[in-house]
This record gives sequence, structure tokens and C-alpha cells, in this order.
Amino acid sequence: MISDSNIYKQKSIEQWTKHPIGAHLTKYPEGTKEFFDEIADFRYKIEFSWFKSTFKFNQYKNKKVLEVGVGDGIDHLELAKAGASLTGIDITPKSIELTQKNLELHGYKSDLLVADAEDLPFKDNTFDVVYSFGVLHHTPDTQKAIDEIYRVLKTQGKAVISLYHKNSLSFWLFVFLYDFILKGKFLRMSLKDRVSSIEKGGDETKPLVKLFTKRQAKKLFSQFRKVKIITRHAGLPTSSGRKLGKILNLTPVKNFFEFLANNGFGWYLIIEAEK
Repeated sequence: MISDSNIYKQKSIEQWTKHPIGAHLTKYPEGTKEFFDEIADFRYKIEFSWFKSTFKFNQYKNKKVLEVGVGDGIDHLELAKAGASLTGIDITPKSIELTQKNLELHGYKSDLLVADAEDLPFKDNTFDVVYSFGVLHHTPDTQKAIDEIYRVLKTQGKAVISLYHKNSLSFWLFVFLYDFILKGKFLRMSLKDRVSSIEKGGDETKPLVKLFTKRQAKKLFSQFRKVKIITRHAGLPTSSGRKLGKILNLTPVKNFFEFLANNGFGWYLIIEAEK
């Protein structure tokens, strides 16, 4: 009998195989340089304009860095440009292929392999940094994945992880109040299904999606010596298209919501934890 955990993981593989992250944002053929560059432009200039100033990848020069969940390699390429000694994993073979292609097109290399975040194929005390953005809220046992990250980090190594934040503007205002309540979706689906549909593909594939409070996140990282948590991203619907994103980026509304997002109500919990 197949466990619920394996079913959720298989759904994630199906989702990201059929709908690579950001692929809907570009008209260029999959795997071309233009394909990756357009996704990166949208990610860093429109959707996550705060990203590079928050993560500061240049600090990882000459560090042994593991990225858990490489997706199509957009962040992985930035880590490579920063001079990190890179390893990357993803549960989806298609993601590994795309990341490999992205790096090759720009003249970089990484040790890439298909692997499960809950069972990392590395020895204890291997990496200086483990980075994972928007991944571990999709794995069934998030605590196990974080325990694995702790295991493979060197002493005084750093985990830099982002998780979806339950107590965020994006969840309570856009997902719960507007979409679930006011649009009447509560009449035909559970809140759990609505949250799952955040990552829903066009074929109705819905991987596991979990939300965490700050308190829950602190508990997940309780074995780490130091833990710092900040919030980022207002979650305005910029990802539905470039034109909308550009318009919202120019309005006072965006500035107001981004202020709140940076002060405790962002869609992402960004956790920096030292072993």
C-alpha cells in the first residue's frame, strides 16, 4: 500500500514536471537561454524585487553550498555567479535537467542529483550553507527535512530557508477572505484544498502545501544554536502577468503592503539558523 507521504511526493513530481516553475511567464521555448533569462527577470525585478538585497548570495563565495529544491535553477545560477561551491538536489528529475541546462548556458557547473529532502544522500557535517526557497512546505515531513539539513551542515554552518507564512496578508486577505469566503469557494471545497490549489497546475494536479506560523517555524529549528526569522513579500497578484506586476510596482498600494510584509506579515518566513 502506498503511503500518503509518497502520494504527496508523487504529486509534487507530477506538478513540477508538467509545469516547471515560472514556465508560464515566458513565451520562449523551454530550456533556451531566453526562457531562463525571462523567468529570472520576472522573479528578481517584479515578483521578488526584495530578493537579492535580502539573501545577499555574494557572502557565499568559496563556501560549500547545498540548495534543496533547485527548481529550474534560477537561484542556483545566482549562487554559482557568487562563487559558491555548489551542490543541488530536487525530487523532480525534470528540475535537475533544467537546472543543468541553465548553468551550462551560462558557463557554470554544479553537482546536481535527484534526491529527497527528507533523506539527503550526504555525510554528516558536509556543507557550510544549506539554502532552500519555497520548497520544504511541500514535503510531507518538514521536520525530518530540517533535521536532515542540520545533520549535513558543519558546526557553525548556516541554514537559509523560506516557508509559507500562515499569519500573512497574502493568506488572510487574498486567499482566505477574498478568494475562499467572498468568492464563495468555501461552498465547494475545504480550506486545505484551497491552500493546495496555490500550486495547482492546469491539469488539476495539486501538491501538498503547508503554512507555518513564526512559533511553529521556531519549533522546527529548535535544535539550531541561533535562529533569526524575518518576513518578506506582500503576495500581491503580480505573478498573474507582467503588465499587472509592473502596474502594482508603481502604485502606493504596493509600497504599503510591502511595508507590512517586511514587518511581520509577509507571505514568506525567511529563517536563518546557525548550527
